[in-house]
Amino acid sequence: MRRVAGILLVTLGVFAISLGILMPTVVFDRLALAPLDPDSETVAQGTNMTVFYPGALAEGGNPIRTDATVTARRIVSGKLDAPEVEVNGDVALWRVGLVVEDERGTLINAVEQWVCVDRRTAQGLENCEQQKIDDGTNEATDVDQRGLQYKFPFDTERKDYEFFDVSLRKALPIAYDGEESVNGLATYRFVQQIDAVKLDAREVPASLFGGATGSLTVDRMYQNVRKIWVEPRTGQIVKGEEAQKQYLRGPNGRDFTLIEGTLAWTPQTVQNQVDDAREAADKLALLTRTAPIVLWTVGGLMVIGGLLLLLMKSGGRMSRHRGGRTRSEEPEPVPTG
Repeated sequence: MRRVAGILLVTLGVFAISLGILMPTVVFDRLALAPLDPDSETVAQGTNMTVFYPGALAEGGNPIRTDATVTARRIVSGKLDAPEVEVNGDVALWRVGLVVEDERGTLINAVEQWVCVDRRTAQGLENCEQQKIDDGTNEATDVDQRGLQYKFPFDTERKDYEFFDVSLRKALPIAYDGEESVNGLATYRFVQQIDAVKLDAREVPASLFGGATGSLTVDRMYQNVRKIWVEPRTGQIVKGEEAQKQYLRGPNGRDFTLIEGTLAWTPQTVQNQVDDAREAADKLALLTRTAPIVLWTVGGLMVIGGLLLLLMKSGGRMSRHRGGRTRSEEPEPVPTG
């Protein structure tokens, strides 16, 4: 029985040690995937923002407000029946809807984006049948959407990445900017600096630039400072902020502001993201650190215990043999008295 128990303990111990080695490597690699259907919502808000209202201009009123409270609501969901998407595959197709309104409910901007994402790297893919970006005035289906998309990779590193900007419709560098605690959660901070760049050309009333009648063709310009806070283990974005400006560049370098101000995720959004990221990070830590250590420890003890049982069996036999005969063969003591 000791021999059987020893072999069993050694076998189970080796299995536990092997499983502990596989969990942070093979098992983690199969489970560390971005969701096919994220079903997430983030809300950003900015106060005292400058906003241009074309409708007010058409009605003869003042088209500019400098005290607007603006809310940007972004919803990310998934499409499971796309040709590129498989249940256990590496590609997800995400639909991202962005609606920007003021406190009166007046629509300022709306964008719909469809993007294929590598579930392991969080990178947008170049070729995907259903990818598109639609801002209501210009729908583009041939956009190269490579670059990080709404998430950073698992085990985010302290380095610069390429992050996709929907307004520019291309990826630009986003720089690692240090570590910071967000609601008690350790994060990496990244900053993307986008200097003034032309988005497109538009025809606008000449009156915007002091003209009496007619229209002008001017450049629509865009600039932004984007800050993102990332929980590094999961790559989940837990906080975001954008100080952006869009404006028209008219004759003689004169500018006409379309929207300007800082939009930051609301405290409730940040807390929700922190809670989700902390829960996901704890699960990954259990998978890659806690569980392997327990398995290695238990497995090692089982191997040692099994070997001791096997050695005790062998040692017991040797201890009963002395001088070529067993204890049972020794003469019985003769009682005296």
